[in-house]
Amino acid sequence: MDVNELITFLDRYPLISACFSHYIRWLADHPSIEVQDNDLICALQKGDKEGLEGIEILLSCARETLALTETEFRNIFGFSNDLLTVDPEKVHDILAEPLLVVHLAKHGFGKIKKLPRFIKQARQRTPVADFVAERTGKKYAIELKTIRMENNPKPQPDKFIGNALIPNWWCEMFRNNIITKIEGKGRKVLSQLANTKSQLGCDSTMLALYSRRLGPPTLMDPEDYQTELATIKATYEEIDYIFFINYYGEVVVYPPLST
Repeated sequence: MDVNELITFLDRYPLISACFSHYIRWLADHPSIEVQDNDLICALQKGDKEGLEGIEILLSCARETLALTETEFRNIFGFSNDLLTVDPEKVHDILAEPLLVVHLAKHGFGKIKKLPRFIKQARQRTPVADFVAERTGKKYAIELKTIRMENNPKPQPDKFIGNALIPNWWCEMFRNNIITKIEGKGRKVLSQLANTKSQLGCDSTMLALYSRRLGPPTLMDPEDYQTELATIKATYEEIDYIFFINYYGEVVVYPPLST
């Protein structure tokens, strides 16, 4: 990996450069880390102008929506620290939050604010959700979880994957993925939402989900998503709304937001 060549190419995209240059240099300083499955590095090596332009637009829209400086934006989303890991999927985890900001704004949310991981309460640190935002006079506590790509080897878009011997396997996988995220770490997501609602005066809680899996969007339609999300909401009364974004950027909200 020629780091200088990659950094030079990245200069065409100012905000991507500001967010990812440190990460690329960090990878170069750790040559033992495998980068063949790192989508960002692959995009740079292939000169994927269309993909990189899309990321630049996404980041710029999110930064403008939050009214942050370039430095504030880079730091608040963890580009300077959380990204520095051997996990190649971490790039997508980090990008999921700016992606959510853009989609929330498109769906009528304003006053979107990225929260720190903890707030101080009686000399103790209380874990809170990722965001608060307002819509039609109501304030929402919003926690984002990313459902990662299928295991290696990575599937190809529009190629059939899954187990055809199991009826409706794609819906079952979708539902189980969400349950795994909610139940993980002692249902931490539910406590984060509850803490944010009580401490920051929110009216409702919202679990935001970004799925990078190809099976569900290839085989499910919005009605299928609504059915599965209804099941999840009925199971977890702490969640008032679910804001779901699939691999192709399609959004389904359950229950539907009021106009």
